[in-house]
Amino acid sequence: MSADKLKILIVDDNTRIRDLISMTFKLKPEFDIYEATNGEDGRNRFDELHPDIVFADVMMPGEIDGLSLCQQIKASDHPCHVVLLSGKGQQSDIDLGIEAGADIYKVKPFSPMELIDIVNKLLA
Repeated sequence: MSADKLKILIVDDNTRIRDLISMTFKLKPEFDIYEATNGEDGRNRFDELHPDIVFADVMMPGEIDGLSLCQQIKASDHPCHVVLLSGKGQQSDIDLGIEAGADIYKVKPFSPMELIDIVNKLLA
């Protein structure tokens, strides 16, 4: 891990989604990629790593779902972009994500190019 690399944390209970996001950015040398399988693990990894961007699934098992994780990240002292990912795409769902503090709420499915565009937008 290099100090000048940007850290991306992927928090999703779906292995395929984690793999898709991870593979999208692992080939880019400017990123270090980390993963967590649920909200609790994601919160612990966030506290440990202080990532620059978190991709978090909205619906995850356990005490902390993606909305709660987003709120906790945004309430922390560490500045971080949060991209919420969800299969729920109604306007009310999107509004809840934005109210939780998400920088971007992305409805599944999505392509690797969309993820790259999101990161480029956040880092611009």
